[in-house]
Amino acid sequence: MSSFLSELAGEATQTLAAKQVQQIDREAMTQSVSAALQRTFLFFNEFVKHLNALEPTLARSYALDTKAQFTPLKWQRGMVESRKQSLADSALYDYVFFQVKMSAPSPVIISRRWEQFEVTRKDINAFGLKSQIDMHDLWRNRTATPLFQVTLEPELLIRLHFQANYTEGRVELECNNVEGFGASKAKLTPELLQTSLLEEVGRYLMGRSNKMPEVMQLSRNAAQ
Repeated sequence: MSSFLSELAGEATQTLAAKQVQQIDREAMTQSVSAALQRTFLFFNEFVKHLNALEPTLARSYALDTKAQFTPLKWQRGMVESRKQSLADSALYDYVFFQVKMSAPSPVIISRRWEQFEVTRKDINAFGLKSQIDMHDLWRNRTATPLFQVTLEPELLIRLHFQANYTEGRVELECNNVEGFGASKAKLTPELLQTSLLEEVGRYLMGRSNKMPEVMQLSRNAAQ
């Protein structure tokens, strides 16, 4: 073989070796993300079973303003679901979704000025709350009085959605009504989603701690 072809053969061998290393690293990263979601699902699956039996009451308050507050909150019904990318046992996890319905002792009444109507309507929708009166009817039948009132059903939903991002090797978390009303999010490394961290989240959700783990670095989303 000519020296030139030998040189090319050496370069090709090095390139193939580098690609193999990259492939191994990529597969390890992918398995790490999927394993993190599996741990998350297994934890919440057991957590929901226990909490649906315990039905704890939380002293935590969810406030729309100084007067309109959902408190105390009683655990009503939790659920968890997951999805894989195929039906195969070895398939990668796509997401894990947790939700719990909480209830206050009685309906919550908010009183606002009419110029705040649209913002109030959007907040009610964004927070997943339910008005006992159709908001469109309320607006159509508005009066000359400066204030309007809305009576809300005493229930709210808390949601956590853990989504796999295999391209970037992380888990993207989107929350709703976790630390007060509204949406928040975080980008988590799969190594972070260990049982110890999930236990901290569980303690917060059932009212045994006052805040979500700081290491998650949850950030509030922009206004809806």
